[in-house]
Parts: sequence; C-alpha cells; structure tokens
Amino acid sequence: MNNEKERKTIVDEDDEIVTMTYEDGTTEDFFCIAELDYEGKWYAYLQPVEETDDFADDEVLIYEIGEDENGDEIFLPVEDDELLDKLVEELNNSVDDEEEADE
Repeated sequence: MNNEKERKTIVDEDDEIVTMTYEDGTTEDFFCIAELDYEGKWYAYLQPVEETDDFADDEVLIYEIGEDENGDEIFLPVEDDELLDKLVEELNNSVDDEEEADE
C-alpha cells in the first residue's frame, strides 16, 4: 500500500482541525486523527493539514493531552521513545479494529 493511500485511510473529513501556535508566533493546522486512552492518560494523534517536506504521509505527531493552570486543554510532548512505540501500536490496533468493523 502506498503512503498516499495510507494517509487517506487515517485522515477523515470529520477529523477535528487543531491549530498549533509555536513560540515564534507562527501557526500550523493539523488533523486530529485520533484521541486514545493509554494507561489512564489521553493522547492526541496529529497529521498536518498541508503537505510538507517535514512530515512523511504516514507520519503522526503524538501529544499527551493535559491541562494548564487555567484548566485549558494543552498538548504535552511525548519524549519517551518506548512510550511512543506503544502509542503508535495503540493507534495501529485502533485503525485495524475500525477497518475490521467496517468489513
């Protein structure tokens, strides 16, 4: 399966769009392709809305969903490589389960 087809499988027109604001004030839009619970914490899986050389078609960014001091939702970077591997596996299992349910 080529990367373009994989991306179409993951990104859905109903996916929420999240705008990330970087420290320099620039913004970038991402599809929130999934929010999954793993070991009592919620994680957001993001893919860029616009194609860019910085991301492969099948690449996702994974953030822990947290709250700031005002109770607003924020995305916290996941820096543990072992945890990232487990979170990618969770996403793959979720996509596989969804595809099986559609058959």
